[in-house]
Amino acid sequence: MNKHEVISSGLLESYVLGTTSVEENELVHDLCIKHPSLTNEIELIEIALINYSSQDVAPINKEIKNKISDKIFSGTNTEAKIIPLTINDKSIRVYKLSIAASIVFVITSIIYVFSIQTKVNKLHGELSKTMAATTNLEQQLSSQQTALIVATSKLQILSDPKIKTVGLKGMNSLASISALIHWNTESDAVYFNASKLPATATDKQYQLWAIVDGKPVDIGVIDLLNDSTFQKMRSVKGAQSFAVTIEKTGGSNSPTMDTMCLLGNV
Repeated sequence: MNKHEVISSGLLESYVLGTTSVEENELVHDLCIKHPSLTNEIELIEIALINYSSQDVAPINKEIKNKISDKIFSGTNTEAKIIPLTINDKSIRVYKLSIAASIVFVITSIIYVFSIQTKVNKLHGELSKTMAATTNLEQQLSSQQTALIVATSKLQILSDPKIKTVGLKGMNSLASISALIHWNTESDAVYFNASKLPATATDKQYQLWAIVDGKPVDIGVIDLLNDSTFQKMRSVKGAQSFAVTIEKTGGSNSPTMDTMCLLGNV
């Protein structure tokens, strides 16, 4: 059943009036989840019923009002004529019954409106929960897809026969730590695996150097806030060894030898 069929079937009106069965209530609930705009349709039906049950009092005709006022304040001393009002028991009973019926109608209307509002609020709550759960699942799926893409990219790099892996041994402040360099000897691309590196001070940062012809060459600072397990550094050609020092944030033009913490030969 599509949205237009539901609206034209009269099922929503019956649901608002509370005359639907348990199975029909469940059907309305499922349809509202499938077609969220049906919730607005239910609210419009509720408002229409409340407006229908209300009666507007027409304003007094201005011309008639002025005539009555002229008669009352004309300044004449005409003696008012008293007309006896005869009320029999039957009229009194009808009047009392009318008042009682009006009171019952008002009370019933209040209870009915409260019941409808409760149903609508409950339906809104369940619909919000369903939409939140759907959004959460979509976010989880997107995160898993991203992780799969990253893992596939790493696997392709490591499985390349041109990749040479260089182990770096810890020294000084990182004597118990080790790291790995993945260097493509053909394209000169360098990847640094910093998964075991501890965090530095807030104003410090690890920096990677390649030793080429006995001279240190800066090939980039290491960002532990990103994917620290596999970072692409600057390409380098003809490296004999790699080293890591601790420098000020942003890196240095030349290595601080006293802070060297990792070193490995190719």
